[in-house]
Amino acid sequence: MVRPRLWTSTSGYPADHNYVRRYWTAAIGAGAVADLLRLIQAAKRQFSIRRPVNTPALARSGLIIGRNDELYVRSTVPPLPGELLRRLPPALRQEIAQLDGNPSGSLGATS
Repeated sequence: MVRPRLWTSTSGYPADHNYVRRYWTAAIGAGAVADLLRLIQAAKRQFSIRRPVNTPALARSGLIIGRNDELYVRSTVPPLPGELLRRLPPALRQEIAQLDGNPSGSLGATS
């Protein structure tokens, strides 16, 4: 069991935003996004839950941080980093580029 704590972040998307469900799901998988949403809710409610199976994927993506036997989860979800953007199909990359005001679809600088 783990009792996640909220890592307050000021930039990014609310967890229930369509950006998270559409693009993060495409990048890291539905199971990882579902685990992220469960962690965020548990942190907000100060509940303990079973450690999610996708904890390593969430940590690699920068969505959670484990420190001193504690798990911190972001309060908002950031835009996809460059290394995850490159994994997306071209159509999804184009959608994100249009959201960012870059109609050419270029990913710009890498993270």
